[in-house]
Amino acid sequence: MKKRMVNYLKNKSTYFYVEVAVMIVILTVLIAIFVPKQISKIDKLKRDTDISNATLLGNAAENIIKSDDEFKNYSIDKLNINKQVVVNSNDIHDKFINALIKELKGFKIDQLPVIKMKKGGYTHFSISIDNNNVYVYADNGDDTKDLQLYPNKYD
Repeated sequence: MKKRMVNYLKNKSTYFYVEVAVMIVILTVLIAIFVPKQISKIDKLKRDTDISNATLLGNAAENIIKSDDEFKNYSIDKLNINKQVVVNSNDIHDKFINALIKELKGFKIDQLPVIKMKKGGYTHFSISIDNNNVYVYADNGDDTKDLQLYPNKYD
């Protein structure tokens, strides 16, 4: 009787390890299926947030150009708006960023938005203004990989 009980318990533990191994395989397969989908959803949300922020920045910049006489004929190619600016600077670009911050406060936004989408090496928003046309880009600091977000040209 004792032998049978010992054999029974040994067989039970073998089944237990097999069941655990099967469960690990099933969980691994499920994770392999669902994790990439969640990562792509997160990437899409970051991209959508950046497009929304770029639209906000573009609208604020257009309001400044239309309403402030100092910036009526303002033109700039790739101004990094997330750079540190001096508040009482005489530099026209610093004045523009300060006006942009002030305009965003009118939209109930306390600070300049920053890039969320790190895929592609994007580090900051930049603005280009030419003939009163405003363009907002996701920028990586050099001229190789700029992604136009406003007006929305995202593929």
